[in-house]
Amino acid sequence: MHCGQENCGPGEGCGKQQAQEEAKITGCNCTADGSDEVILEKHQSGCMVCGAELVYQQEESKVNCHYCGKSFSVTAVCKDGHYVCDNCHSQDAVQIIESVCLNTKETDMIALLGRIRSHNKFPVHGPEHHGLVPGIILATYRNLGGKITDEMICRGIRRGAQIPGGQCGYMGACGAALGVGIGFGIILDSNPTNAQTRQRVLQVTTAALEKISAQKAARCCQRESWLALKTGAEISDKYLPIKLKADELFQCEQMQQNAECMGISCPIFPRVSKCCRKKG
Repeated sequence: MHCGQENCGPGEGCGKQQAQEEAKITGCNCTADGSDEVILEKHQSGCMVCGAELVYQQEESKVNCHYCGKSFSVTAVCKDGHYVCDNCHSQDAVQIIESVCLNTKETDMIALLGRIRSHNKFPVHGPEHHGLVPGIILATYRNLGGKITDEMICRGIRRGAQIPGGQCGYMGACGAALGVGIGFGIILDSNPTNAQTRQRVLQVTTAALEKISAQKAARCCQRESWLALKTGAEISDKYLPIKLKADELFQCEQMQQNAECMGISCPIFPRVSKCCRKKG
């Protein structure tokens, strides 16, 4: 498949350097061989464009996304002024989540969490995690024997991907916790007018929020996703026909990439490790 941009394709008219320069302007992701591989580097932590620290503000400002060029009113830019919208931030990762969740045979949610996040294009933080949690719940539930279709898995990921980044600090509801509600809601066929299933979805989301809010810490999307999935497994036998699994041992390996790491107090901080610990 080719993007159709002029001078972007195989041959001397579209070398890698030229393609990279054009991609900054046109959004074209073609490589020199005409494939659709994304060639622009995206940093896994901090600013996706340059890796600099993100600056969060209470007042909104009008900025353009570095990649798509669309204008947004936002509360977070990097210290060098770059902004990446949620859609551009999540694009590669959402494709990874869908691909893995639709094809995996894994039944343990924590094992699947580690597998997806180990991909080199999956960022340390970001709204990608909001679609990650329901995708994992639905995929593993299917592998445990639940009646889940490919469309249901994709629906859960899409719903989660609609939750804005920074939801936890600005709106008081972590997207990972809402992801538990999304996953359970699809399994239970919940909707706003069904009193019983609506109550159950609200209860599972509340349980995940309580577990996450017990941590006095800055955001860590890995930790919150782990807590959300563990909570979902703990309460699944009360709400679902099939109990979810979240038994795999999981230890953090991203301390050096997370400027706000809470250190030894974190439930997934390595208790025995030869690595250089950031804190604690």
